Amino acid sequence: MQAFARWSVRHRWWVIGAWMVLVAGLMVLSQVAGGAVYKNSFGFSGRDSQDARMVLEKEFPRAAGDSDQIVFRTETGSVTDAAVQDRMRSMFAELERLSHVVTVTDPYASNGQAISRDGKTAFATVTYDAKANDLPEEAITAVISTAQTARTSTVQVEMGGPAVQQTESGGPGLATGVGLVVAALVLLVLFGSVTAMLMPILTALVAIAAGISVNALISHVVDINTATEAIALMIALGVGVDYSLFVVSRFRGLLAEGRDPKEAAAGAVNTAGRAVLFAGALVVLALLGMLLLGVGITNGIAITSAVEVAFTMAAALTLLPAVLSLLGRRIDSLRVPGRRPAGATTPSPRLERWTNFLQRRRWPLALAMILVLGVLTLPVITMRLGSSDASANPPETTSHKAYTLLADGFGPGFNGPLVLAATLPTASDTAVLQRLADAIESDPAVGSVTPPRVSPTGTAAVLQVYPLTSPQSEETTDLVHRLRDTTIPQATAGTQVTVHVGGSTATFIDLASLLGSRLLPFIAVVVVIGFLVLLVVFRSVAIPLTAAVMNLLSIGAALGAVIVVFQYGWTGLSGGPVHFALPVMMFAIVFGLSTDYQVFLLTRIQEEWNTHHDNTRAVHDGMGRVSGIITGAALIMIAVFCSFLLGGQRFLQEIGFGLAVAVALDAFLIRFILVPATMYILGDRNWLLPRSLTWLPRVHIEPNEVEPSPVAEVSGAVR
Repeated sequence: MQAFARWSVRHRWWVIGAWMVLVAGLMVLSQVAGGAVYKNSFGFSGRDSQDARMVLEKEFPRAAGDSDQIVFRTETGSVTDAAVQDRMRSMFAELERLSHVVTVTDPYASNGQAISRDGKTAFATVTYDAKANDLPEEAITAVISTAQTARTSTVQVEMGGPAVQQTESGGPGLATGVGLVVAALVLLVLFGSVTAMLMPILTALVAIAAGISVNALISHVVDINTATEAIALMIALGVGVDYSLFVVSRFRGLLAEGRDPKEAAAGAVNTAGRAVLFAGALVVLALLGMLLLGVGITNGIAITSAVEVAFTMAAALTLLPAVLSLLGRRIDSLRVPGRRPAGATTPSPRLERWTNFLQRRRWPLALAMILVLGVLTLPVITMRLGSSDASANPPETTSHKAYTLLADGFGPGFNGPLVLAATLPTASDTAVLQRLADAIESDPAVGSVTPPRVSPTGTAAVLQVYPLTSPQSEETTDLVHRLRDTTIPQATAGTQVTVHVGGSTATFIDLASLLGSRLLPFIAVVVVIGFLVLLVVFRSVAIPLTAAVMNLLSIGAALGAVIVVFQYGWTGLSGGPVHFALPVMMFAIVFGLSTDYQVFLLTRIQEEWNTHHDNTRAVHDGMGRVSGIITGAALIMIAVFCSFLLGGQRFLQEIGFGLAVAVALDAFLIRFILVPATMYILGDRNWLLPRSLTWLPRVHIEPNEVEPSPVAEVSGAVR
């Protein structure tokens, strides 16, 4: 690492030039390739909803695409009035001439099923020739604009459905801007210099530009969700600024010790840079672990986020030291009035008093923190996975308005019908379908069932079931399971008819079940990877073991907070299920980020231990050197993650809030209280390595002149 650091500094102009050429080349290449291609794919296999989709694609190819709903309501008269009918039918005819539109069902020809009892509300269904994620955006916007031409001062026209909601998914521009502003303010307070503040931000932005361009190219071969790049950007901005912050802090500290700027830049990479390398590599591994889940949406998040983090790590280790060696002591220029830049490792007297207090009260403080985190984790046992429906969309969106109109006119279940696809071995089996429809309609949770529609070949049929409850409600989930487990088997008993329950509502229910069943194995894999990496890095069993337990506590507590806010709705938000991808995503991301702080803190403590083998002094001095920087880094991450609460998209709000809470708990409760208290309790046992593991390779993150003494590697010894 030392040779690499010196090479980067010695060839700084080549490094800077290479980064500029790389970023420019990637941006041009991504544009030549056509830019990013987002697909809201939820690909997975082996579930009933996917079997239903395959039947529809084979037997009803022109109707196998997604569908949206046009909901209209009149405040005066009835939707059946001649003037309203003429206006709406004219618009329906124009819609059917648009590209990618297969059919538009006429609510006036539905025997009253698509018109509310009070005659005020009606809906038409627009069926496309492809899934929403495969439709060009201009085709969807053409449908929306054409439908809205039917609006008048007395007739309200709104649209809802997967394709419409896809166009409403805005980018992360506002959230990113707010996150950058807050990060800049925190860095100004921390560094007291505008120049020093700009270094982490500019480095992160250069890396993010490269990562976005690469992800745009990847989107042509891997399905990337519209929210995926926003999540990857959120993570990259947080870790990118943090990684550069640690390098800049060490650089300024070495300058304060009297080092030459080139030597200080190389030394910053050789010390803090090693921690960045190991921490960043662990984040990338944790993210790529989501590939084991085998689900399209998590695959996209895993790949794009890992790419972004890898670029931020590379920029912090190469581009940043090259620029710092050029700046030298001008890093402290443009000082903030009233702030005096100081060496980054100068211990704070207030922090020293705190560590002394921790040592004296280590047992009660450790137990109190475990109790607090345990209580916060309790709501996890009630977690319900799923997908929020359009009622959680921003109120100003047409999908939210359409949801409200349908729910008021027909009932919430009309916003997410279940699509039943049946395969018929013989034409005579069609009689079974009516028996099935009657059995389903007798279920108290069902509002209505459409007549079965048989395919031209006579070998398949489709019917729609409208629940009485909303798509995101637990009662709808129970209905899907009841249909699959009881109603359908009983109605088709003695026949060879096979019926699958599909549609978007059933698909999300299956996704939640699938990811929920794979959550514990995924957690086990990530924890084992983290344990092994920390075992090699610190050559200790206690450190990786306590790190794993504390990371699980912080993640559980953060998930508990998400459940309280978004599932219980205790803060005034509409209650609903936690997004099906949230637990695995939070675990992968938070485990990696938590281990970041663990590595940054413990490498400095280990550095002190290797010098004098006094655990109490090592914890005290190590905390004093880096706790302030870790606190500043955590504040930046919290600000970046909280900024995604402003976007209005519920999934991004859930992940942003969850990550912000996790980082706050990790930085202020775990790293600031629980970790040092536990290390004071364990004493020299923190550094024990059984003789059976002494063959592990030595990996120095913070290089020292002093090598660890054999006292740290005794089997079962307690000092």
